[in-house]
Amino acid sequence: MLVAYPKDEFQRATTAMAIRAGRLAALLWAVLSAIAYAVLRFLMAGPVRRLEQLEALAAGGDAAPAATAGEATQTRAGLRLLGDELDQLETNLREAGLTYTAAVAALTPLTGTGGGGTRRAAEAVDGAGQSGSVLVEQAPGGSLARTIVRRLAPLAALLIIAGALILGAITVRDVNRSVEPELAARTSLIGTVVSENVQRAVRAGVPLDHLVGAEQFFGAMLARLPEVAYIAVATGRIVLEAGDRIDPYLAPPRARKEVRSHPIMHEGEEIAYVIIDIDPAFITDRFLEVFLDLGVVILVTVLIAFEVMILLTSRSLTAALDRLQRIAALQAAGDFSKRVPGTARRGVDRIVARLGERSESLNALFATAWARAATAPDAERRRLTLEAVAARFRLSLEGPALLRFPYFTDIRLALFLFAAADQLPLSFLPLYTRAAENPWAGLDESVVISLPLAGYLLAILLASPFVRPLTAQFGHRRLLLLAALPTLAAHIGLYLASGVPEIVLYRTLTGLGYAIATLACQDYVLDIVPRDQRDRSLGMFSTVLFGGIFCGTALGGVLADRIGQPAVFLVSGGLIVASAALIARFLSPLDAGAGRTAARYGLPTIWAPLRDRTFAALVLGIAIPAGVLLQAFVAYLVALTLDDLDASTADIGRTLMLYFLAIALVGPLAGRAAEAWAPVSAIASTGAFLSGASLLPAAFWPSQLTLAGAVLGAGIGHGMTRGAQVSMAMAIAETGLARLGPNAVLGVLRTLERAGSIVGLLPIALLAGVAGYPDATLAVAVWVLAGAALYTLATLNLGEGSRDAAAAPSGRDFARDRP
Repeated sequence: MLVAYPKDEFQRATTAMAIRAGRLAALLWAVLSAIAYAVLRFLMAGPVRRLEQLEALAAGGDAAPAATAGEATQTRAGLRLLGDELDQLETNLREAGLTYTAAVAALTPLTGTGGGGTRRAAEAVDGAGQSGSVLVEQAPGGSLARTIVRRLAPLAALLIIAGALILGAITVRDVNRSVEPELAARTSLIGTVVSENVQRAVRAGVPLDHLVGAEQFFGAMLARLPEVAYIAVATGRIVLEAGDRIDPYLAPPRARKEVRSHPIMHEGEEIAYVIIDIDPAFITDRFLEVFLDLGVVILVTVLIAFEVMILLTSRSLTAALDRLQRIAALQAAGDFSKRVPGTARRGVDRIVARLGERSESLNALFATAWARAATAPDAERRRLTLEAVAARFRLSLEGPALLRFPYFTDIRLALFLFAAADQLPLSFLPLYTRAAENPWAGLDESVVISLPLAGYLLAILLASPFVRPLTAQFGHRRLLLLAALPTLAAHIGLYLASGVPEIVLYRTLTGLGYAIATLACQDYVLDIVPRDQRDRSLGMFSTVLFGGIFCGTALGGVLADRIGQPAVFLVSGGLIVASAALIARFLSPLDAGAGRTAARYGLPTIWAPLRDRTFAALVLGIAIPAGVLLQAFVAYLVALTLDDLDASTADIGRTLMLYFLAIALVGPLAGRAAEAWAPVSAIASTGAFLSGASLLPAAFWPSQLTLAGAVLGAGIGHGMTRGAQVSMAMAIAETGLARLGPNAVLGVLRTLERAGSIVGLLPIALLAGVAGYPDATLAVAVWVLAGAALYTLATLNLGEGSRDAAAAPSGRDFARDRP
């Protein structure tokens, strides 16, 4: 039988609906953007006016009036963040103006040029080009942008969520309206069928109260027609019914009008009628999957918006304000040996440029005075006087040095996008590998599926020791750009791959690129931030990295469901290109801290820390089991098990994202608990036991719900143990392994953890092929629980519970324990 159905009308209706949704989205974007702009202008009105006053102050020396109390209060009312900064800046600018005037007064008599000497010296410098060296200093502060964005982020999230909800609600309403005529027609048809069947029985002389099998007949109709919620025959009271009655006020309007339009007649009189209720949530239920995907997209959008806001806020305001504060403080202290690059685009940069001109003009004036002193009759006296002036105001013949300040925000968004790109395939990579052509027929399929992950981990393991020397040789910027090339090629190769060997090769290349990129970013943080801010900055680094991993994991499943698994690798490649573009645009070619070398560990150094029984217990009981759980269960077994349970790729992604979300939320809480009251060893043991125990329900009763619980529990447990591992390793490195030092101990910890996860992945994969995924999950659970018991017994016997209590998580865990 051939059935032809004309779809022209359907396609026209779909196109019209898409056009309406697009127009509505554009309108919402315009309206919400206008609201955001108006709110931001309101919040920043006070600081902007204050900056204008400070610009006038910088232009007029010490003649500009001080800000009134009302203006200062108004400034603090906007964001309540910049008031103290601007107060300090005003003080520095006033003192800098006085110092500049004193320097000019000291130099002018020595030049013999009168009052115009400064101007002519500056013109001479402009004509000859600026000289002087380039210095890279550690960034002053660096948290102001993040603090401001934290205040603005709720507003941005509210606008994004509001726009999505409005668009979704109106779209569902339009779909309901377009489907209503069809539902009304189907309702009428169903009512006709029901009334004719009941009418036939009545004509045969069967009373309504004695109809046999009517409920089963109605129930079968409900099963075939999911949009129908309730069918009944009534005479003023319900005689026969099936389903759940819908409140008339919730039913669609057409259904309410036609609810009694199918009478049942007997001897010319209406004796009964048919009631049919259409489920008002029918369309919404059909959109449930779309709504879940939309929720993931909204969450990812909010996180990306947060990172973009931090970057833009830093580049447009806070970084420039930091630079201005730095140069103003130097000049206020009588140091005109440095200048900061500035432009005329923004008020802050204009002030920076003006202060730079002061440094240039004073150094040029000093050079002019020094040259004229050589021909003066009292040359020796003039030179002694000039040397005193130069020492007082830090002047030189070479001119002021150019200061550059690197910031973590320079690489923050690039790191976030790189991590997201790397994790996009996590939810479907085992399925993608299983569907590829396998030339290794002799290997168990489960082992073959694990090979891309094993190659990826092996590349990270082998590449990690060489990143620090490469950073010293090439610099952060060049090394990051070089790492992007093989990573981009690998993602394109994965898109084109048709066989397992290609997937293994290209996934191994992505591991190489990931190791170089993330560790180079970590080294950048270590090199640019002041020592007293290092732990906090590394904590932010870990947060950004896991934020990107979370977004990539969540979004990858949605994209795989919507555009297909191979196309996701093209999206990953696009994110790599975007990350490289950000690095090229915002990272200075002059790298702070380049030239430092990393320690290299030979086999004796790797095995030496294991002679300490506490460290051995930490590695064997906590670190390696946590790595096996992450790689063998989270990155391997979850996707395959959920696929066997008929879960979609989007479902797999949403399940896996719970793991990284739990780590991001629990990790800081565990650190605070360790700082306040809880022994670190107890936190580590509790987290390990929780991780292992959470897998047991999924092993014995596998379902989507138990697997989600297992992933969430594993994430909570790993969030507790992750920082504790580093804290305890640092405590051991400062006591029992002080001869090796913390760098060597931490390097050995991570090396053995990654090596152990590779060694553990392959037998777990083989067990999954032989005994099934639940038994493999049980094996991982037993491994983690046994490790937790081993570590607990070891610490109790060695009495380490009290010694490591003082060692709080320090943020030195560089977030490399991930798939």
